Amino acid sequence: MTELETVIKLHEKLIYKIASRFHDAPKEDLFQAGVMGIIKAYNKFNDNGTTKFTTYAYNWIFGEMFDLACSLRAIKINKDILKTYKKIEQARYLLCQKVGYIPSDKEIATYLEMEEETFSKIMLCTKEILSLDVEEERPIYETIPAVQVESNIIDIKDSMRTLEPVEQKVIDYRYFKEYTQSETAKIMGISQVTVSRYEKKSLNKMHNYLAS
Repeated sequence: MTELETVIKLHEKLIYKIASRFHDAPKEDLFQAGVMGIIKAYNKFNDNGTTKFTTYAYNWIFGEMFDLACSLRAIKINKDILKTYKKIEQARYLLCQKVGYIPSDKEIATYLEMEEETFSKIMLCTKEILSLDVEEERPIYETIPAVQVESNIIDIKDSMRTLEPVEQKVIDYRYFKEYTQSETAKIMGISQVTVSRYEKKSLNKMHNYLAS
């Protein structure tokens, strides 16, 4: 067991104690958020002899859980808005393939036969909602930039061949099926932290493939 794993194990009771303060999020998700808080605290902690690690870690754990709870609450309240936002992003994706460049908001609104004012309100609302999320959600064509925009989609599919089967599943669930890290973790039977690690590792592999 590594030192970090030992630290996480020693602070499990603290994580569960803080998690008990939240009632709008699954305990499993809160625990994973708490673990992420411990990891961040562990990486940033400076033992100067005046502050206990537990005291320092508390704010990190609470912060991660608070962000998760706010995100889930916002998604629940704004389900219709997010559903429309998903249609907008799907239209952006389709138009990107069709015209060979990332379309403007006006072009997308026209494509969806949506009033520009309505379009702007949807984008503004979702920007505020998604900014609460632990992980920023971005379309795959923005996350993995290619040299030629018009060949993005083909290049992305090719780059996925460099991934291990489990990594391909994570990318598919996260970016093509648009599941959250928590949802992906539940489907695959692994932790949210593991999903996050696979995701970052996979994106780096794909970026290196596209940059070569």
